[in-house]
Order: sequence, then C-alpha cells, then structure tokens
Amino acid sequence: MFIMLQVFKKSVPHLISTLLLLAISCIAFYPQVQGEKIAAGDMVNSDAKTKHIKDHMDNDEDLIYWNSAQFSGGPIFLLSLGKKNNFLRYIDKAITFNHAAPIGLFFALGLIMYISIASLGVKPIIAFIFSAAAMLSPTYMMLLEAGHFSKVYTLAYLPLIIAGLILVLQKTYIRGGILFAMGLSLSIYSGHIQMVYYLALGLVFFPLPFIVDYLKKRDFKALYKVIGVLLIGVMLGAASNFSQLYSSLVFSKKTMRGGDVLEMESSGEAKSGLDWDYAMNWSYEVKDFLNILVPRIVGGASQEMIDQNNPLAELMIQNNAPIKDGKVGVPGYWGSMPFTSGSAYIGGSLLFVFVLALFFSDKRLLIGSAIFFFIIFLLSLGSHAGLGDNELTLNINRILFDHFPMFDKFRSPNSAVSVLPAFVIIIGAMGIEKLIQQDSAKNKQLLKVSGIFFSLLVVILAIGSLSFGFLSLAEAKYDYQVQQILIEGRKMLFTADVYRSMFIVAASFGLIYLKYRNYIKQEIVFYGLVGLLFCADLVPINQRFFSEENFVASSTYEEQFKPSAASLQITQSESEGRGFYRVLDLTSNVFNDAKPAYHHNQIGGYDPTKLQRYQDLIDYYIRPSINTMTSSLSNPSMSTQEGMSQLMKQFGVLNMLNCKYIVTNPNSQPLVNEEAMKNAWFVDTIDYVQSNQEEINRLGDVDLRKTAVINQADFGDNREAGDGVGSIELKEYTPNKLVYKSQSSEDQIAVFSEVWYGGNPDWIATIDGKKADIFRSNYVLRALEIPAGEHEIVMEFSPVPKGAGVSIAMSTVILLLAGFTIYKENKERLNAEKTA
Repeated sequence: MFIMLQVFKKSVPHLISTLLLLAISCIAFYPQVQGEKIAAGDMVNSDAKTKHIKDHMDNDEDLIYWNSAQFSGGPIFLLSLGKKNNFLRYIDKAITFNHAAPIGLFFALGLIMYISIASLGVKPIIAFIFSAAAMLSPTYMMLLEAGHFSKVYTLAYLPLIIAGLILVLQKTYIRGGILFAMGLSLSIYSGHIQMVYYLALGLVFFPLPFIVDYLKKRDFKALYKVIGVLLIGVMLGAASNFSQLYSSLVFSKKTMRGGDVLEMESSGEAKSGLDWDYAMNWSYEVKDFLNILVPRIVGGASQEMIDQNNPLAELMIQNNAPIKDGKVGVPGYWGSMPFTSGSAYIGGSLLFVFVLALFFSDKRLLIGSAIFFFIIFLLSLGSHAGLGDNELTLNINRILFDHFPMFDKFRSPNSAVSVLPAFVIIIGAMGIEKLIQQDSAKNKQLLKVSGIFFSLLVVILAIGSLSFGFLSLAEAKYDYQVQQILIEGRKMLFTADVYRSMFIVAASFGLIYLKYRNYIKQEIVFYGLVGLLFCADLVPINQRFFSEENFVASSTYEEQFKPSAASLQITQSESEGRGFYRVLDLTSNVFNDAKPAYHHNQIGGYDPTKLQRYQDLIDYYIRPSINTMTSSLSNPSMSTQEGMSQLMKQFGVLNMLNCKYIVTNPNSQPLVNEEAMKNAWFVDTIDYVQSNQEEINRLGDVDLRKTAVINQADFGDNREAGDGVGSIELKEYTPNKLVYKSQSSEDQIAVFSEVWYGGNPDWIATIDGKKADIFRSNYVLRALEIPAGEHEIVMEFSPVPKGAGVSIAMSTVILLLAGFTIYKENKERLNAEKTA
C-alpha cells in the first residue's frame, strides 16, 4: 500500500499535465466536439477514393486492399498491411482515441512530447509548457490544414527517438534504449516513413561529439554500450514493423516510387525511384528555410489572408475577392516552389530559448545539435543544396538520391523541416533550467545570443528589402502596374514579420533578463510567463492558416460529394452497380481529383503512389486521348452520340478499360461510349512481344477487342488463342472479389478489364473452384486461359502479410521491456527514498 501511495503521489503532476494537455487539444479543436470536420483537400480526396471500399468493410480492422474506385483499380492500404501484427498499436489507439483527429492526434502529440521531456529528468511544469508549445506548433497546424494527418501522426512519435538517443548518450542505457525502440516502432507504424528517414539522416552524426569524447577518455565500455543499445533499439523498432515494412517494400516497387517499368532507350536499364525533377519539385531556397524564424519571408502561404489596408488586398478587393472577418485572401507565396500551404514557423521565442540553452549545455550536445540542424537544412534545400548545376555531385541531395537506399522514393524535400520543432523543443526544455540559474557570466551569453538573433534579423531585413524580387517566375508576364502592387504588398508583409520576430526575440531576452536580475523570483511565475510568450508567438501564426473556419458541419462536408445531374443519370442507368462500367469525368482535374470516385469507378483519380504501369498508360495513351477528345468535342457534330461512337473507335486503350461514360458537363447528360469493351472478352489473336516497351507501343497498333498483347519475356509464348467466340460476363462484384460466368465451344484466352498487379501473388483466380494462373495482357490488364464449356470464374484479392511472427514477437519484447523498466525504476526510487 505504501508503495502504491508513493507511486500515486509522484504521478499526480504528470496526471494533471496530461489532463491539461487534453483540455488544450479540446479547446483548440472544439468544433470537432460539436461534430464538425476539417475540410482539408487531402482528406476530401481520401474520403472520396475510399468511400466505395469502406461501404464494403465490416470494420476498420478488416481492410479491403483493392480499390476499384479510381485509376481503373489498384492496391490500397498495402502500406498498412501487417500493421495489426505490431502490438504497440494498442498504445497508439489509446493515446489517439483510435485516431480521432484532430483532438486525439494533437493530444497524442503533446503527451508524447511530455513523456519524452519528462524522461530526460526535466521538471513536470517545464515538460508541460514545452509540450503545449509543441501542440501549438505552426508546422503541425499547417500539415493539419493540408490534410497530412499521417505525417503528423508520425512526427508525434519522433520525440521518443530523440529523447531516447540523448539518454543513451548520457549513459542512461535502459530507459533510453526503450524510449528509442518504442519511438522508432511507433513512428514507423504511423506510416510516413519519409519523416523517420529524414530524422535518421539528421541524427546519424549527432552522436559524433560524444563518441569522440569517449575515445579521448578511452571509455570504450561506454562506447560499446551506446553502440550496442542503439543497434538493439533499431533492430527492435524495425523488426516490430517487419510485416508492414515488407508489404510496403513489395508494393512500392510497383508504384511510381519504385521507378520505371519501361527500359531506358539509351542504356537499356530501368530507372529506380522517382524522377529527380519530380522528387525535388518542392525544394527550399535558403530564404525559404528562414521561414522558421520569419513566417512571411517568402510571402507565407500561396493563399494568404491579410488585412485590407495592404495594397495587394486592395487589388484583390477590386477584383471581387471576398472579405472574411476583415481579411482578404491574396497570392502570398512568391518563391520557387509550385505552391505551399504556409510557413514552417518554429517560433522566434522557441528558437531563442533553444540556442541560448545550447550555450549553457554540454558542448557535445551543442556540436551535435549544430550538425543535426545543418543536415536538415541541406536536406530541405533539395535541388538547391549544391553549387551551380543541380546535376553536379556537389549537390548532397543528388548524391543521396543516386546512391542512398530509398532516398529516391521521397518527394518534397522541404518537408525535412517538419522534424525540427520536436528537436528544438526537447533541447530547449532540457536547457531552460540551467540558463536561468543565477550566474553573472551568463549575462554575456544572453547578450551574445541576443546579438546573434538581432544581427541575423537585421541582415534578413536589409537583404530582403534591397534584393528580394517579391515576384514568382509566372508573374513576370503580368502588367507592370500589377507587378508593382504585388511587390509593394509583399514587401509590407515581409517587413512586418521581420519586425514581429524582432519583437518576439526582444521579449524573450527581456523575460530571461528579468529572471537573471531576480525581478521574477518565483520559478513558477517565470515558467508561466514563458508559456504565455510561446502562446503569444505561435497562436497568431496558426490563425493565419488554421482556425474554426477550417471546420465545417458534417452535412456541409458531405455536400461537396453531392452527385451532379450527370452522375445521377449514370447511377440510374446502371442498375447492376458501379463495378460494371467506368467513367471519365472531364469536368474535374482527371489525374489530381478523387471526388468523382465517390460515386463511380473512374479512369482517373488522385494518388501519388499509383501503379507505375498505369502511369505509363496515362502518359502514352490516356492523356493524349483526353486532349484529342477535348478538342474534338468542341465540334458540335462530335458531341452527338453518333459522333462520340466514331470518335471513341480511335481510343482503344480507353475502350479496353471499359470507359463507358464521358462526363463533359455536370449538368448535362453524359456521353455513352458504345465502344467500351465491358468487363471481359475473348480474343482470337495473341501478339507476342519481347519487351515492356514493345508491349506498350503495340497497344496503339492492334485491335484490342480481338488481340491480346503478351510479353513473352515475362509469360512465355506457349499460349494459343481460341476463335474468340463465346461469352464471358461479370455476375457478382465487390472491390476485392469478382465472379464471372463464361461459355464457349473451345478453349479461349479471356482478357479482363481489371488492372494486373504483379510482384505479390495476392490476386487468386479459380475456375470452377480450381486454381488458375493469371497472366498479364495489354501491359496493364489481367488474362486467363478459359477451357471450353460453361464455367464460373472467381478472382479474389486477399493479401496475407509475411513475417507476422517477427512483428508480434519483437513488439511483445518492447512492451515487456518497457513494463519491466517502469517497475524497476519506480522500485529503485522508492527504496532510495526509504533509505534516505
């Protein structure tokens, strides 16, 4: 009983902090409590493309892994296949309220930060204040506004890795090792590997100053323990997700992230990973990176809400821009990236405390932190991280892209800065106690750090005012008067934010100086003022791009999925359901909008990890067909049903994808493509080819209604087509199970208007209950050999993750070690107190 009472007494401050963090999350996102939802672009696309399969799922655990709703069908959730085998998922579900975003998400973010900071021996009040600051970080709010929930979930667990690493380096091996392994396991589990990867690259040289110190002192025992504990932590963290990681690896090889399927004409070799220009499209320039200190240094978000007294706002008002709460939306961002949701502002106050804390910290921590920051800075620059031509090997990102495992699978290098807030907050929280201790020598350090910040801000103000162009490349064609208004308006935003950062830094200096001079005697008062300063710094920036206006009532949210008149006509015409046809919706952005997939199976959609073979089909045939079609339909004679039939005869690829409807106007009757080949058909000819390139080229040369194009290098040349006479029809449809009936007088080759997924034998075909081999035809479709007679053909997609036992065992080990460590440390602490 005594032990339980003592443990409870020690836990009270942590319980209070936990409840306060929950309260902050509920207050910040109170509209969610009222049943409202965030209308973020990525979330809208996600809900649209998954609506169909979720309608067929019994629960969120038993996922359906094939999505027929977009891109003529393809795998979905395969990045999550095997997640159920990591038992740490129960921790994740508990602290996120089963992923009830944003309240559960941001509560988890604050709680994980609190646990990480408290584990480093920091006082509960400090851990609470800095954890609350993490919850208010504009970086996370910006990602939330964009709908990047999985990225924020992953970032929420990174503090455990950072804190665990620091503890191990400080020779607190067991606690540090458990935190490190648990953080790595949960961050990988959360699904956004890119964030874990960037953190790993940033931290890889962080221990270097500690290792050098161990070697100087000949403390080889400590060195071996550090290396051993970290290696075990990496092994446990990765192995607990082995099942998921293996599934993701297999899947990624077949997507755009896995590289070209088609041979490079010059070398005969296939390229691995994304294209360099595509991957580096969102690369910071140096001035972009400095938005961590000056939010609108490059204008802020692409759509920035500003006061009406700005010349740029006045211009937009003259062009009938709406006014909301006294503010006007203007084109803010003018840098080299295509667009952005906002700045990755860390906070002048947090950065000031971070740098000042480093000056009073262990020199090894100072050097390691400088290395970490510099690496993240270089990573965020992407294609701008070199001297001269981006192709030169002087660009560190080009070296990593060409030679480092997985690096060429990631895009948007600017997102590397997303790992900085966790690092800055942890180091700041660790050092704030030391920096406020009475010491006359610290006055010089305080002045030195203040001088550094003010000098940097003055330089930014001077260089920006004198040399920044304040215009994007696309705006170079604008009228001179418009350009001048853009320059003047953006310059005002830039200048105001530089002065704002100066004020925040001055306030941070003043608060710490008052503590040094003993004008603030009570620590709790000082920490309370620090918390208020963080709020005053971060909250106004958050409100620039995220507020209650980002929430909408559930009914309003669902309203955007309301079917158009054209959509309703299709539904009424297709009594058998959406699995028996596909739609090409030309009223949307065909390859960047998933909303049409809410109601019908689509030729297009939105997915940055679509299958590479389908992307090739888009590039070679579908996009050119759409361009030709759009041009032709402007001719009145072509917009008739007869004209459409004549037009569609030249688009064999769209026909083999069963593209039955073309929507050209949401309020008009859709055009019916009578040339669509339905769900399956028999062919009477096989055209064998020698390569992937020849396979895709032949699609434009043959009659795909009668001919199957087969790559003999992959599937041999021993098949024979029948006479093509007979019938094969789809009878039953669900996203992951298709049932057909066939009838023919002789053996046939059947081509199915279903996307072929290779590399993982998860699509299982049976003919009258006997397993049959699926092979690829027409570059992207499935095909089967069908014997003569009447038959029932079933295709079912039920992937089974490999390595389930490894994930179960390693995640169990982590949980047991964590439980044992908590018990052991509490027992030792209580025994020490009894002895004292």
